[in-house]
Amino acid sequence: MTILFVCLAVAVGAIGGIRGYQEMDGRAKESTVSNFDRDQKENMTRRYEQAVNILNQLNFAHPDREKTEEAVKLLRDFDDEQVVASLDGACPDAPVLLAYAEAMNQVATYRGHMTNKDVAGDRKLLSIVQDMPQGYKGKLADKIVPFQRLIISMNEEAAKEAKLDKENAKKHAEKLSQGKYGGIHPGDSEDNITAAMGEPVRVNVTQGEGQNLKQYVFNHNGKSIYVYTKDGVVIDVVL
Repeated sequence: MTILFVCLAVAVGAIGGIRGYQEMDGRAKESTVSNFDRDQKENMTRRYEQAVNILNQLNFAHPDREKTEEAVKLLRDFDDEQVVASLDGACPDAPVLLAYAEAMNQVATYRGHMTNKDVAGDRKLLSIVQDMPQGYKGKLADKIVPFQRLIISMNEEAAKEAKLDKENAKKHAEKLSQGKYGGIHPGDSEDNITAAMGEPVRVNVTQGEGQNLKQYVFNHNGKSIYVYTKDGVVIDVVL
């Protein structure tokens, strides 16, 4: 009987020890996970703040490609919805900032010379901008909203320009078929030459004494046509 009680006591002690170990192990794992989550949150928050600082200093007219690439890299992980959710609002509007960084990175490829036509032909840039939320009022809204409006406006202007070019090309073709050569006259703006005459074979430029002289050379139906301009104004047409 004594031996039986001893065995029972040992068994109870062993079970208690196992349970105690399991509880300690569980607490240790919870602590490890908690520490990992805290470190991850701190790291993500730090990267977010660095990216915000970069984006806040970017110049739309000529954004620095290295800076835009760095901002994209810092925000890349925020593309994961689970990551964003785990941060409990510590990095507000991070997905929108990532989209803005990607759009600015695309703009940077033009090195400050982006035209309406460039915007219309850049499907990646347009896709990013058009997917941005309308009426955005979050982080860096003072930069993101005007940027979004500008890109959309440039795309709309490109569509108008393309329509006008098509109409001018049609008129030009009609004039050529009638033996007319664009109807350019002295006093007309130089900006009207290409629309009326088409693309020149070449343009000869002479600069001197504060004047800008140009000779536009055209070839229509084997006939050479010369249009002369001075400081942006047509001064003579030689058929």
